[in-house]
Amino acid sequence: MPACAQCSLHQNRMAESVDPSKLMKSWSIWPSTIEGAGPAYDIEEAFRRLPLPYADQEFNIDPIKEELESVTKPPPYVHLKHNVYFVKKKCDGDAIEAKCSDCDPPLTCQIRCSCRSVSISCSQACKCSNKCTNRPFRREKRIGVVKTQHCGWGAIALETIEEGDFVIEFVGEVIDGARCEERLQDMRQRRDKNFYMCKVNNNFIIDATFRGNDCRFFNHSCRPNCQLENWQVSGKTRLGVFSLQGIRVGEPLTYNYSFEQHFGPQTECFCGAENCRGKL
Repeated sequence: MPACAQCSLHQNRMAESVDPSKLMKSWSIWPSTIEGAGPAYDIEEAFRRLPLPYADQEFNIDPIKEELESVTKPPPYVHLKHNVYFVKKKCDGDAIEAKCSDCDPPLTCQIRCSCRSVSISCSQACKCSNKCTNRPFRREKRIGVVKTQHCGWGAIALETIEEGDFVIEFVGEVIDGARCEERLQDMRQRRDKNFYMCKVNNNFIIDATFRGNDCRFFNHSCRPNCQLENWQVSGKTRLGVFSLQGIRVGEPLTYNYSFEQHFGPQTECFCGAENCRGKL
């Protein structure tokens, strides 16, 4: 360990070390326990002479690892492709029988499509062609999850999204009002401030707290670029996120939570929009 003999606090414990090649000369501090021992030119011998700690200490890297992971990746959850039902599945008979009869090929089911106008995805019963554009839940946009400055984790677009495009489906565990109330009570006891529920009706609530997809990372905005839409696909209720405007690559993806405060102080909003209400 190179040192300055004039500045050292342990001048009486300095030892002169001269390299055998006489190309280097340095002063080293030697512990009193090994005073009188000759200088070590072997690296292993040098490490063996280092002083031991005053007491046995256990170095635990786990807390550091957990802290770093909390910053570099979101909390773990089970990824789903489709909803998991904790309630009996119900199919809408009218939606199953619905079909567009005025979209004969080469029409592609645009605004005038009778199914699109009532948020029903076209099916095999329709007369439209394979180029039908009213089957939105077939392909989701590419989405990235990033850490934000004020809003925890958030979602961004990884590809250009046009106005009116289907972005992603909101999936999770489908529960009823009673089970929802139980889970809210549990959240209150845990003092959990992260809310991942979306209510379609009193008996159809999608909870993405423990299982869901990247849609759970969409943040709230008082001026969102997306919105949630309730659709019927083969008679089943499905919740989709659709863009309200053109969205560039890297732009945050947001929708209006229409938040209902169930417990605790009202949640502050950090969306930064000009019309921000300040609270969710």
